[in-house]
Amino acid sequence: MNNTIRALAVTLLILVNLGAAAQKKQAAKFQHTITQAVKKAYPASVRMWGFDVQQNQRTGGQFSGVVVSADGYILTAAHTILPGKNYKVFFPDGRECIAMALGKIETKESPGIPDVGMMKITDKGTYPFAEMGYSASLLKNEPCISISYPESLNQSLPTLRLGNIAEVKNEYGFIRSTCKMEPGDSGGPLFDYYGRVIGLHSAIDIAEDMNFEVPVDLYRRYWTALNRETLYTAFPEKTDSVKADPLFSLVQKESKKKALHPDFEVPTIKNSCLTIKSVMKGQNQKIAACLLNVKTSGGAIKQFLLSKNTMVGEEAQCDINGTAVKVKFIGKDQENDLVLFALERQVSGGIDLTFSDTASVKAEMGRLLYSINPTGKIVRSVLGSTLFNLPKINSQPYLGAMVVYNSSPVQFSLVKAGSPAEKAGIKVGDELISINGKTIGKASEFAPEILKYWADDEVTFEWTNAAGKMSKTFRLEARAQSVFNHPAEKFEGGRSERRDGFNAVFTHDAAIKANTCGSPVFDWEGRFYGINIARFSRTTTVVVPKKTIVDFVLKETR
Repeated sequence: MNNTIRALAVTLLILVNLGAAAQKKQAAKFQHTITQAVKKAYPASVRMWGFDVQQNQRTGGQFSGVVVSADGYILTAAHTILPGKNYKVFFPDGRECIAMALGKIETKESPGIPDVGMMKITDKGTYPFAEMGYSASLLKNEPCISISYPESLNQSLPTLRLGNIAEVKNEYGFIRSTCKMEPGDSGGPLFDYYGRVIGLHSAIDIAEDMNFEVPVDLYRRYWTALNRETLYTAFPEKTDSVKADPLFSLVQKESKKKALHPDFEVPTIKNSCLTIKSVMKGQNQKIAACLLNVKTSGGAIKQFLLSKNTMVGEEAQCDINGTAVKVKFIGKDQENDLVLFALERQVSGGIDLTFSDTASVKAEMGRLLYSINPTGKIVRSVLGSTLFNLPKINSQPYLGAMVVYNSSPVQFSLVKAGSPAEKAGIKVGDELISINGKTIGKASEFAPEILKYWADDEVTFEWTNAAGKMSKTFRLEARAQSVFNHPAEKFEGGRSERRDGFNAVFTHDAAIKANTCGSPVFDWEGRFYGINIARFSRTTTVVVPKKTIVDFVLKETR
């Protein structure tokens, strides 16, 4: 009997190992497929805006497109262009050129439909281009890739998003995909997993899986008509033939096998993500945190909690399976919005933070990632960018005062009612002497000095007026955030309050809620890649990479 049980156990173990090996092989194949598709598609994905060639200046908002021929034909959305107008085109490799808008189709009865637009580069040259695919051969749940330029990020390079075809053709004739979009992405390309253009970004609804694409076959069917600088308010009578997709049989075969789907098993680590509870401005606050196992120089293992600094207040405690465990503050990195705590007792599991392999953890666009939140839920994503700097714009501190241009000594020209400056007693006409002991001798030194600080930082201003020399220590405040009534602003959880002012970060397309930032990010092989630091926008979550984390932890613990 015992031998039978042992044999069954061995057989079960073999089956489990075979299943795990098959899963790993499937994941590796999917990763390779996406990587190759991105290599083909990325160079042709362009950023554009209206441009006055006579005045040599920008005249319109940002949008996206894709070059589909070596001589510079560009597909985009009709709502982004006006026939006969000029546009500046920016390639990912840094090349710039001018294009002219050709034809566009927007029916009179239904504005915004079918949203077909074409352009042509007017500068002579040979340009990177992507192959056009066939929207008629699309299958539901087929993987798809977006490479375009969200305006809120304002980066010269595009970001990548990975999804699937949710509807091949909806009631309005659009493809619906789960590749998230936002303003600036309009006209950008949707690719199949062979790196072929299958659609162009047109519109969104509030739900994050409601993203609508113009089918690429419409551009094929009306190619000749679109070569004219014409606004068509009905579908053109002149049509071109649309051939069958030569890869249609292969796509169907792969779909039936379910060989290319990102729903494979991923390795998980027990207690890699926990919750920190604290009190901020009198309110209870929760935020995710990574549990890190760090080997000291003496060989002992110490455990730390790493989280988002601006989301942790006073009386911080770690919630472990419903039990509150005290934590000890170790240090913070304000520039990267990181905070580190030590746990007062050992917890099983956690991420082994190795210091030697940071070079192997690279920000490679198209790398399959996943995050884990405190409940153990896995959120899949794709690495969407190279490392880049995200300037401090929304996170600039609020003083509520301006100074006279080119004044020396520096004289205040505006002090807003209710602002920190007014509360401190600063008035129009007062002359600034110093900020935190640093002399401010001319107006050009004022703004750069203020930008060194963050909301809630304490500053000491010295100034003079008719009554004599004044000095006051007070706190800067957070800037009020603009509110827009656009579907892109209504995603669940909203934006993080602190979401920029970072150096050397990368993006992914995971729908991380603002209060689950602080959670860990891994690649599909289970390697720790970094920490979710901010939900930036509908399309973008920002990640502080492992190298920055290692540098911070080493500084605070060695």
